[in-house]
Amino acid sequence: MLASPSQQSERPAKRERVAALATLPLFWPLKSKRVLVAGGSDAAAWKAELLSACGAEVHVYAPRAILSDLFLDVLARGAAHELGRFVHHDKAWHADAFRDAAIAIADCDEQSEAEAFFHAARTAGVPVNVIDKPAFCEFQFGSIVNRSPVIVAISTDGAAPILAQAIRRRIEALLPPALKHWASIAQAIRDRVNARLSPGAARRIFWERFVDRAFLGKPEQGVEMRLMAEADRQVTRPCIIQDEVLELARREARRVPVAGSDKDRSSSNAILVQGDIAALVRKGKNVVRLRSGNPMAVDEEFAAFERLGLPVQIVPGVEAEAYRPDMGSDMGKLAFSGRPVQPGLHTTNH
Repeated sequence: MLASPSQQSERPAKRERVAALATLPLFWPLKSKRVLVAGGSDAAAWKAELLSACGAEVHVYAPRAILSDLFLDVLARGAAHELGRFVHHDKAWHADAFRDAAIAIADCDEQSEAEAFFHAARTAGVPVNVIDKPAFCEFQFGSIVNRSPVIVAISTDGAAPILAQAIRRRIEALLPPALKHWASIAQAIRDRVNARLSPGAARRIFWERFVDRAFLGKPEQGVEMRLMAEADRQVTRPCIIQDEVLELARREARRVPVAGSDKDRSSSNAILVQGDIAALVRKGKNVVRLRSGNPMAVDEEFAAFERLGLPVQIVPGVEAEAYRPDMGSDMGKLAFSGRPVQPGLHTTNH
C-alpha cells in the first residue's frame, strides 16, 4: 500500500549505516592482569611501560645482559599505576610463560622466532603482538593522548604512523591537561548526581553544564560540593520543558540553559545572553530559543536581535502541560544550537 504524503513525512529518517572500519577500536582494562613481554629492546621497554601504566603485572622474559639502558631504567622506576608492577625473568621466553597471560608482546629480530612466539601464543589462547611484524599481530597499538581517565587512541591501521603522530599532536593541543581532573570528578560524583536527577532534561542539562566547565580551566577547590549543590537546585527548581519537546532537536544539538528571569535580568545580562546567541548564529548555527508565555510578548528581545543584524522568526504553538505561570518564566528557557545552516534565530513559546 502506498503511504500518503502526510504518512511519509511522519516516518523517522533512516539511520545512516556505519562506514567501513579498518580495525575495531577497543579499550581493554588490564588492572592486576598478567601480561607477557619478551625481548630487551627499547621498543619492548615502551610496551612494558605502557602495560604497567594500565595496572598490569608485566612479566618480562629476557636475559639481563640484553636489556637496553631504557629497559633497565623502566624496571628501576617501576609502574606508574598503583596496581602495576614488573616481574623480570632473567631468561628467554618459553611455552609455560603464556600460562594465565591476558596478552603477549614480543620484539623478535628473527622471522623464525617471531613465528614461533606467535604460534605459541595462539596455542595458549593468548592475544599476541609481535612488534613491527604485522603478519604476527592479532591486535595493534595506536598513538595515545593521555588525559586518563579520558584516553584518545589514533590508528591508521599501519598505513601512515607519522600521520597518526601528527593527529595526536593536534589533539594534545586541543585537550587541556586539566581535563583529566574534571573526568576524575565526574567519576566521583556520577552515581550521586544520577541518584538525584532522573533520566531526562534535568540530568542532561547538568552534565552539559559540567562539560562547559571542563574546558574553561582547572577545577577549583570545593567544586564537587558546588556541583552537588547545583544538582540539588535542579531537583527543587526543575526545568518545565518536557522531554518530548527537547527531543524535537537534533540528537547532536547542544542544549544551553538561559539563566535569569525576564523581570529580574539586568540590561547588561540580557545583552550578554543575546550576544552569546548572536555569536552562535554568526558561526552558521541554527538557534532555537524556547520561551514561555505569549509568543508575541517578545518585542524587546526581537528588536535587540534585529539591531544585531540577525533575522528572527517567531514560531508559536509548542505547549508543555507541565507549565505553571507561578513557577516563573525563566525556568524553562533553553537555546538549541545545531548543525551549521543558514543563519537565523527562531523563538517559540512552550
